[in-house]
Amino acid sequence: MSCSLDSARRFLDSLEARGGWEGAALEGEFSDIRARSASWTTDHVFSTDAGSRPENIRKNRYKDVLPYDKTRVILSLLQEEGHGDYINGNFIRGTDGRQAYIATQGPLPHTLMDFWRLVWEFGVKVILMACREVENGRNKCECYWAQAQKPLQIGHFFITLRETQLNEDIRLRTLQVTFQKEIPGVYTSLQFVSWPDRGVPEHPEHVLVMVEEARRIQGPDFSPLCIHCSAGCGRTGVLCIVDYVRQLLLKQKIPSNFSLYKVVLEFRKQRPTAVQTEEQYRFLHQIVTILFNKALRNASPHYQNLKENCAPYYDDAVSLRTSLALRSTEGVLRSISEPRFPGSAMADTYAVVQKGGAASGTRARSGVDVDGDVDVDTLYSRVARRGRGPPAPAQDTPGDCPRVYPSLEGKEPPGLSPCPAAIDPPSSVAPTPSAYEDLADGVQAQTGGLGFNLRIGKPKGPRDPPAEWTRV
Repeated sequence: MSCSLDSARRFLDSLEARGGWEGAALEGEFSDIRARSASWTTDHVFSTDAGSRPENIRKNRYKDVLPYDKTRVILSLLQEEGHGDYINGNFIRGTDGRQAYIATQGPLPHTLMDFWRLVWEFGVKVILMACREVENGRNKCECYWAQAQKPLQIGHFFITLRETQLNEDIRLRTLQVTFQKEIPGVYTSLQFVSWPDRGVPEHPEHVLVMVEEARRIQGPDFSPLCIHCSAGCGRTGVLCIVDYVRQLLLKQKIPSNFSLYKVVLEFRKQRPTAVQTEEQYRFLHQIVTILFNKALRNASPHYQNLKENCAPYYDDAVSLRTSLALRSTEGVLRSISEPRFPGSAMADTYAVVQKGGAASGTRARSGVDVDGDVDVDTLYSRVARRGRGPPAPAQDTPGDCPRVYPSLEGKEPPGLSPCPAAIDPPSSVAPTPSAYEDLADGVQAQTGGLGFNLRIGKPKGPRDPPAEWTRV
């Protein structure tokens, strides 16, 4: 997911450079979005003829919010008088180009039948509602679900209810709906009860919870999500775009030039006035910031490894098939180990760096002789922890690459003499008796070999390797 994460990081950096989601730059962006959207109507770029017909005018909750003809939802289930093919709703494309969302208004008393026709005909499984039935003393949405212990009949639809409170903001309803005595269908309605009209919620993270719960219930089903508020524009547009961006992230499709400005414009070409106010536009940036930061934080070990070390990340280090090499270049030791055979045990054994003076003879202080061979005798010795308990789990420093060095399975590295069974550490680095014990001559370590940089847990005695060493 590195490409998508890189795009997400660029978006966050760009937003921060422009003052964040509260910055003045977003005011200019939203003004431009409004101006361009208005020109589409005045210049007749997108027609709204169906919503303007006399027989359909009364089906619109607001006379200035009419669905575009190009993307409007066309009903065909019933053709009875008064129930034509019109409903104030539009399809919106998802990340794969399919009709992923139905953005519609909250039903009126005389359009309840049309609303359930929409849900039934297009196989909707989950309904997201971003308003209350009554707000500021005005009716915003007719109740289209049954009350507890009281079934509801709307035309040919018979509805029963089971309701729970997901959190302080979200109410979850499970609706069982029967149409003309057919096998009942089960639908889920998620209502955000504290989202003010033309405003934004107090808890932006709860919007993400609502979208995530909707997708969990939806599962692999390809039917569209039905999303509505009162007019089916402002709050509806925010919910649609939050889910859309989340799907881009999950599918690793965030483009390198990702911009919410462009996304909102694209959604407004499919549903009028999607994301209705500047405050909602800023709120959308706030939610996406939370979403992207969470994704980067959760993937930080992987992401940092790719960005900082330019090396592949492996969930299982033993799968890394690397040739064995242990060599010295200008006094800097580099160790690359072969994978050990899966299933072989690894003893609680440590490599202790010798920090004493140089050995006599032709040995150099770097531990490499004049012929380029490593002097194992002066480089390290082996010690083991006291006791028979299991080793402590490895503790990686946050942000570092996983330090897993498999054993050598008894193979002798080129240019090295076999490691002696036991070499006493010099007094300058001798571990405390309470923490370690030496491996005496003739005692076989319970391992297939010794990984040179192997550390299990945090040893008390050995000091960290010299500064001139480098990590693989």
